[in-house]
Amino acid sequence: FRSASLIQDGDTLQLGIGAIPDAVLKFLKDKQNLGLHSELLSDGVVDLIESGVINNSEKSLYPGKSIATFLMGTKRLYDFVNHNPDFELYPVDVVNAPSVIAQNHHMISINSCIQVDLTGQVASESVGHRHISGAGGQLDFMLGAYLSKGGKSFLCCSSAFKGHDGEIKSRIVPTLTPGDAITATRTNLNYFVTEYGIVNLKGMTTWQRAEKLISVAHPDVREKLIKDAESIGIWRNSNKR
Repeated sequence: FRSASLIQDGDTLQLGIGAIPDAVLKFLKDKQNLGLHSELLSDGVVDLIESGVINNSEKSLYPGKSIATFLMGTKRLYDFVNHNPDFELYPVDVVNAPSVIAQNHHMISINSCIQVDLTGQVASESVGHRHISGAGGQLDFMLGAYLSKGGKSFLCCSSAFKGHDGEIKSRIVPTLTPGDAITATRTNLNYFVTEYGIVNLKGMTTWQRAEKLISVAHPDVREKLIKDAESIGIWRNSNKR
């Protein structure tokens, strides 16, 4: 998994809800001394703790402790955490406060999204006016990781999906679907990941953002995205004019 290659020994992790963040855990078995500070903890962390990959030994905040607000998983997870002194659960206004999150050096935030436009605006809650999730702590942890010393935040999604008509539908779009709830603004988007690559959008201009996002879009839609970007006036390096 591409974002796993940028996770270093000693980093502290936050993982959002969904198959993509859960999949990242499977690619961390060769890491050492990872920490946890996450709104949610799921089953995937148990194997990494039992194998010693996650031990919280290098955390700058709450060293030695896995920090969360709630758990969601199987009985194995609940039994593992129950009366386990290595875990501490705190209210969401503590765990999710960006000022608290940022006190973790090398904070890594990994979340998934539904759609992103060519400026970097992120929709993670709805498809148009149809809500399928809430905001959760996604923006909180993106901001906290952004402000953390050595921190990184990752937004991940598949590049495309097949619509009911059998056609490829890109998750990277010129403009968001009308009615989409914007979960994260373009200035908060750091690393963006699809199955075609990973791009760092931190500090990029609008033109650079569009170029980088198109580079990790599904190959079948890239030419159309370039034409769409041209039509709305962002597919050019205005700094060279």
